Amino acid sequence: MECLKIEPMRIEGVEGPVEFVCKEEDHGDLVVYDIYRQDHYLMTLARDGSILFMNFEADANDKQLFKLSHLNDFIEKIQRVF
Repeated sequence: MECLKIEPMRIEGVEGPVEFVCKEEDHGDLVVYDIYRQDHYLMTLARDGSILFMNFEADANDKQLFKLSHLNDFIEKIQRVF
């Protein structure tokens, strides 16, 4: 596994902007995007937006990303940035 790029991302939340970190990683046969908030792992996405893994044990503030509207914003940003 090779880390290709680390990119900070901001998503508009209910209480204002929320900062996330997206790590692009190459696993040989697939490039994935690991999403973190304040160093807490939240999920792994494929480039097409497929959710590969989700951390269902994340706290309530971190789970805001799991809402479809926020998730769509994040996928669009991933496709633009990477």
